[in-house]
Amino acid sequence: MAPTSIRFERGTLSLEGAGVDELPGALWDPRTGGHRAAAYRLRELVHVIGARGVTLSDGLRASWARRVPAACDLGLRSYQSQALKAWCAFGRRGVVVLPTGAGKTRVAIAALLDTGLPTAVLCPTRALVTAWRIELASWLKEPIGMLGDGERQIERVTVMTFESAYRQMDMLGDRFGLLIVDEVHHFGSGMRVEALEASAAIARLGLTATAPERGCDQAARLDEMVGPVVFELAFGDLVGTHLAHVTLTRISVQLDDDERAAYALGTSRFRELCRTFSRAYPGADYATLARALGESAEGRRALRDNGKAQELAAFPRAKRRLVAELLARHEADRTIVFTAYAENAYAVALDNLVPVIAAETSARERQKTLEHFRAGRFRAIASARVLNEGIDVPDARIAIIVAGMGGAREHVQRIGRVLRPAPGKRALVFELVTADTTDERKANTRGKHAAGSLARVPASPA
Repeated sequence: MAPTSIRFERGTLSLEGAGVDELPGALWDPRTGGHRAAAYRLRELVHVIGARGVTLSDGLRASWARRVPAACDLGLRSYQSQALKAWCAFGRRGVVVLPTGAGKTRVAIAALLDTGLPTAVLCPTRALVTAWRIELASWLKEPIGMLGDGERQIERVTVMTFESAYRQMDMLGDRFGLLIVDEVHHFGSGMRVEALEASAAIARLGLTATAPERGCDQAARLDEMVGPVVFELAFGDLVGTHLAHVTLTRISVQLDDDERAAYALGTSRFRELCRTFSRAYPGADYATLARALGESAEGRRALRDNGKAQELAAFPRAKRRLVAELLARHEADRTIVFTAYAENAYAVALDNLVPVIAAETSARERQKTLEHFRAGRFRAIASARVLNEGIDVPDARIAIIVAGMGGAREHVQRIGRVLRPAPGKRALVFELVTADTTDERKANTRGKHAAGSLARVPASPA
């Protein structure tokens, strides 16, 4: 039988040879008069073609020169070694789920050294790209490339933002044999998933603290693009051993009388329209409801008023006072204050004379703020969402969760910010909840969904 050839072309694989029309994912391209498949299918195609006993000509794998690593003792903990072994057992393809602070990066570096393949590391934020680049450089002793934040330097090991990967992987997808995806759960929702489709990498490692629930569409998408969950530990499995001891405390507050009146007024018409819509379209989701309401002036006004009511419930005066009290009570401890909205973080900063790390904070300012925080020159940092994922804040002991917008995943990640271990460390997490509002309902929902990750972590009401 004639050999089959595979060539990489702009994020796809051009297929030539007898029987290529029967290969998985192969589609006819009338523009070129040939068959092609998405680049991420390379591994699958190699296996299928090999099973047919057909000679395969592909220059991709030959171009990925494997580099034997210099002797390097990463000092892996037992569970990190187990995670690496599990990933290897699944054909070097899959997702490792470990709590924030448990050392996912170290597992990834071990995987990189194990394969010896040229590697692309994908990260959701510029801050994480910088952190990864520094960590990789400290272990690999070779130039580390960077793509994003105005920089383009492609090396054997290159770190890039999700956005940069989305824009340029169609041209770079044949350069890397290993793909490491940090905070991989983002791709489960389909966000910029083309970045994964356009890569021909045969080895793939996803990292997250909060994987999608098994059986859902998000989990299926990650399974196809990266691999299944091959190893998973929750906070409760490591707290008190490899992570700091932690106590979770929920504190309930009430709206003041004028706030309660404003909240009731802002939500009343929205609730009425919701009930009417639900009777007409049972089972419809919120996105469908919002689109329907957005088609009329009355509906748009109800959405706007309800949004203002949610903002009020997220940061009423009682929460604002309580944040100040908690910061004063724990003045000697490094504290992170998490809010739902950036303007609330700035209000906390103004009240308590602490810095803010927000989306608009430059990389240089963010780095300087964190350095001062680690050195003890800043006692607290306020942030809406920037510190949720990945940023290394090892010396924080207190987390004040004022409000959230991202559900259980965000909640678990925020708690993880204060769990990085230190001698004698006992972390405290305060969750502030506005009673009898959607803020309370959201807190109950995310707590219920996060229960698996937070199993065996002490909790107490207040």
